Amino acid sequence: MTLVLAHALLVLDILSIKLFVRLFGRDGELLDSHLFFYHRYTELSDYHRARGRMKKADRLEAIAEAYYQAAPDDDPPRKTAAMAMPVPRPYVKTNAVGTTPVKAARRARRSDEAEVTH
Repeated sequence: MTLVLAHALLVLDILSIKLFVRLFGRDGELLDSHLFFYHRYTELSDYHRARGRMKKADRLEAIAEAYYQAAPDDDPPRKTAAMAMPVPRPYVKTNAVGTTPVKAARRARRSDEAEVTH
């Protein structure tokens, strides 16, 4: 039962994406649709090969290969140069201790602190 369901889902997946590409794609292409079809037809081919249907599996494998060949190549590498950050300045040790002591400011008493009732 699960094998039949897997086959039905693969076929449904292929048909729905073909409809989607036809509706929203440009010239029958939509992003990586060729690679998607390659993967699904390969899965379908493996399914039929496991069931002993070699002729159908070979035909689906040929369709998968055609989709793989139709897929666009990756973008060529850009001609860019490595950019570096400027060399940092050398470490400078700073002694930031004052020589004259600073008296701490006295805290003013608030009036509500002074009035403590018992």
